[in-house]
Amino acid sequence: MKTKMIFFFSLITLISGCDLFKDANTIDISTDLTANIPVVAAARKSSLEINAVSFTKTQDLSLASNTDIEPYLSKIESINLNSLLVTVNGLTGSQTINSVSLDVAGVGNIFTQTNITMSNNSFTPVIAAGVLNQVATKLTSDKKITLTVSGNASGPMTFTVSLNFDTVLTAKVL
Repeated sequence: MKTKMIFFFSLITLISGCDLFKDANTIDISTDLTANIPVVAAARKSSLEINAVSFTKTQDLSLASNTDIEPYLSKIESINLNSLLVTVNGLTGSQTINSVSLDVAGVGNIFTQTNITMSNNSFTPVIAAGVLNQVATKLTSDKKITLTVSGNASGPMTFTVSLNFDTVLTAKVL
């Protein structure tokens, strides 16, 4: 009876110890995933009026370009995108971006923001619940996402949309 009891307690200890081994085999990496997307909002030649000028720019965000993550690319277990900070640089004087949207291929619209000016150029957008998780899932499986910035501006201009995703990545060490 004592042998069975010792065996039973040993088995429980061994099973609960497996979680400790699993946790010891992973590492959490806190980093920022960034993309700087240069945009040119140019008036169309057929337009007689230079008011709202549309723009669209697409660019990939690849995990391989992040030096913190690159060594663990093939060992990624999960990605958690905590938040997104957007900064628009290059606006001058009375230049205004009337609206800007960010879409991720395979996920859809992430946010739309209006009335961005030289003095109101940095913001944390309101993102619907679960959307960042969808982006993280796509990043985990594809190791990259395709970003599209689109919208319209008060006139012709050139600016850069900088995206900064606060990220925690879990990867296997071995």
